[in-house]
Amino acid sequence: MPVSVHMFPGQGDFPVQVLSRAAARDGALRRALRAVYEEIDASAGAGALPSPAALLLGADPPGGRELARGPVGLQQVAHYGAAVAWQRVLAARYGPPDALLAVSFGELAALTAAGAWTVGAGARAAYGLAGVLARTPGGLTLIGCGEARAAELAARAGGGRVAVGCVNSPRECVLGGPPDRLAAVEGLAAAEGLSAVRLHLPFGSHHPELGRQRGEFEEVLRGGPPIGPTAVPVYSAVAGRRYTPADDLAARVADCLVRPAHLPRVLALLAAHGHTDYREAGPGSALGRNAADCLRGTGARVHGTGEEDSERGQRTVTTDRTLDELLHGRHHPGRLPCLHRALARYPYRVAEAAAEREPYLYRRLRALLRALPAAADLHADPDGLAAALAWAAVADPRLGMTVVTQSVLGQGSLLRLAGARKGVAPELGAVDAGDLRIGYLVTEAGRASSHLGAGTVAEFRPERREFVLRTAEEADVKFGGVPQYPGPRGAVVIARAVDAAGRAGGVFAFLVRLADHDGPRPGVALSPPVPVGALPLSYHRVRFDGVRVPEAHWLRDDADLDADGRLHDPRTPEDRLRRTLAVGQDLWGVLPTALAALARQSAVLAVRHSRHRETRAALAPGTPLLAHRSQQRALLGALADAFALSCAAARARELLAAARESDAAGAESGFAPWAAVSRPLSAYKAHCADEAERIIAECQRRCGHAGLADGNRLAGYHGFARSFDPAGGDSRLIRYDLGRALLAEAGPGGPPPVPADLGDPGWWPAVLARHQHTLTDWLRRATAERARGGATPFEVWNPLLDRAAELGAAYAARLAAEDLPRALAALPPDGATDALAHLAALRAADRTAGALLRHRTLAPGELAGLENALERGYDRLLPHLEQVERAFAFPDDIVLPEGSPDGFPEGFPDGPAREGRPEGPNAPSGRGFPE
Repeated sequence: MPVSVHMFPGQGDFPVQVLSRAAARDGALRRALRAVYEEIDASAGAGALPSPAALLLGADPPGGRELARGPVGLQQVAHYGAAVAWQRVLAARYGPPDALLAVSFGELAALTAAGAWTVGAGARAAYGLAGVLARTPGGLTLIGCGEARAAELAARAGGGRVAVGCVNSPRECVLGGPPDRLAAVEGLAAAEGLSAVRLHLPFGSHHPELGRQRGEFEEVLRGGPPIGPTAVPVYSAVAGRRYTPADDLAARVADCLVRPAHLPRVLALLAAHGHTDYREAGPGSALGRNAADCLRGTGARVHGTGEEDSERGQRTVTTDRTLDELLHGRHHPGRLPCLHRALARYPYRVAEAAAEREPYLYRRLRALLRALPAAADLHADPDGLAAALAWAAVADPRLGMTVVTQSVLGQGSLLRLAGARKGVAPELGAVDAGDLRIGYLVTEAGRASSHLGAGTVAEFRPERREFVLRTAEEADVKFGGVPQYPGPRGAVVIARAVDAAGRAGGVFAFLVRLADHDGPRPGVALSPPVPVGALPLSYHRVRFDGVRVPEAHWLRDDADLDADGRLHDPRTPEDRLRRTLAVGQDLWGVLPTALAALARQSAVLAVRHSRHRETRAALAPGTPLLAHRSQQRALLGALADAFALSCAAARARELLAAARESDAAGAESGFAPWAAVSRPLSAYKAHCADEAERIIAECQRRCGHAGLADGNRLAGYHGFARSFDPAGGDSRLIRYDLGRALLAEAGPGGPPPVPADLGDPGWWPAVLARHQHTLTDWLRRATAERARGGATPFEVWNPLLDRAAELGAAYAARLAAEDLPRALAALPPDGATDALAHLAALRAADRTAGALLRHRTLAPGELAGLENALERGYDRLLPHLEQVERAFAFPDDIVLPEGSPDGFPEGFPDGPAREGRPEGPNAPSGRGFPE
């Protein structure tokens, strides 16, 4: 019989909008929240605060930032009440828990749920805590590494004042300390390829320097109602054990300010005591994910939380990840079949003429939109957004690009940046329904790096409370995708704001209506379509001449205009640009999943084509192409490289989810704002686009003329991947900026040692760590030498930009290399995935051997066994080929051309493909190429 635990998260995980959406769908949760918040209001223990029920359960609930800007204590009391209410619903649905687990100040809600406090007494403690925290200095940084390495980084860069505050899992910690010292640690972590994100909490915690604040909080607790005995066992991550009747609970709770919280340790204790089922009491998911990581291998079950509990029933998050979850993400069981049905409804058509292409794409888009959740829900789920993009791109790369511009960038900007969501709610709904199509216009045709200084101007007119959009010069004309299909069309346009006093502000996004059923709207001039053969969509140059944009369609974020039309922006121009372009973070988090899907499908199609295409070569007439070792090296290698790309894509989704749970302060921008928006995600974007383009191009070459046929989509897949070299943040600029940022923040110390065995999973990541260190040292010496001569920054960097790009590329490759062993650790043991990962690492080393030797990262002797190891790697993968095909292939009815059940047009011989072919919607196709 399961022995259950309810887990209470700390202050850092309170997704307010997730709570509001869950309450809107779940009557029991809504009633529990209202009851708890009414108890808090009636107790008068939480001070003179607005009622959380009126705010969070009203028609227009606030976001997390808005709630945080409210009176001191409002956020803490709302969080406390939500956890108590959520736990009541869990107990009602799944039975009372056998134990409670408290992490950090989740202890307040846990003790209330255990019966040690009344709801009002716990709220009084939460309110008192908020008052103490408001006077508490410091900050907190989430870092992607284990406890030992986090402590080492803190010691090296923290000046003795940064401490490990929370150990969340074997691969994640929280550091606490003064903000300037945390910044130094973050820089060192980034230089070593680790993710480091400043939490959006304006106070420190779990730090030994906070003894005075600990004393103040203990006085608050002793001044309120006494903490009684617990009716349910309470385990504390701070105490590292179960509380006993002998504990002074006021002192132990106050310890949360000065002592670290160690989740793995207390979970190991719970598992040893026989607890098997774990549920998170709250709308977040971070605690559940960390618990699953800590409990891997114990047989325990960590059940999904957040909206999953309330919207569609319970979903179990197992402590191990399946290969399907790695490739496609974690979803409700009905999500991917729903996508499949929507995309299979309209078979793929080449449709060369725009008059045919546009209606066809519009029908496919409408079918896809009906299968997807509303935009707000889709964007709240990185796995879901990534799957929608990946499946759409595999079915039709043109449809995939439409999803990028409309759903990811367009709607993403509205959701992220609209000051008041209700101002753009009609447009969001219209896009969801397919009644309005929108794009994203940032590029200006006449200037390089136009995103850094938008020439398009939006001038505010206070008398009508609207902006007037103008294209100031010919070079400022926007260029991007604008649908030709008749009907309402719009775009999120990036422009520089000018207030009523004529003062230029920062770069903002504006929602602009471009056309309706009668054509372009007044002031909008669209050029004739600009042909782009690699990805045939409707691209236009767009000029604005006095286009009126209502103030509600200014995506102002946290800026404002006063009654006189004067712009008030709390951010610097550089930070405003970073915020406006932060929607790129969403794209970088989900695009790698689509690129990996295209690479996998291309490799599968090429393998099948080679298996069934006979050769007339004199060496062995009648043998299939795939029997030839040269073809095996290319295509087995493509499968392995696509697997490595899929591991990197899964990590990018995880990083996007983590970034959304916190709002890190932006780093300083360098050559471009991309690294400042998100260093690791921008690196993944550049790396994955290059890798996908390389893999798909090799698959095309290995298929001869068949690889060029439009019906097979390989040309479209290649065009999609290639387009993201300049699109979505220019990859070369990203590498330049990564190199500059890594050089500026490089800390002391050397790289880790490289294992001698090429078969060691840590060999390739260690080689790249050493290579990054070597490149950093060289570039540091080169820039210092040029700067000593009094050179300007341009003169210093101009001859070194390619070396900076090389360093940025090495950093990105290192992140991806570390994802291979990380993914294998989460997957069940399997010969196929082990062989794929091993071969992918060896192939990456082989491709970069020249650079490794040239820079003396490795000596020739250290690569002596590489060729033989590669040959053994191909032999090791070959027996698993059909298993890998089945796992990688997308359903036939979305990847085969219209009217061609096995990929061949009428009149060409079938060959042996039909014999023994699996059946069903997810069965791999026997062939995929017209001859």
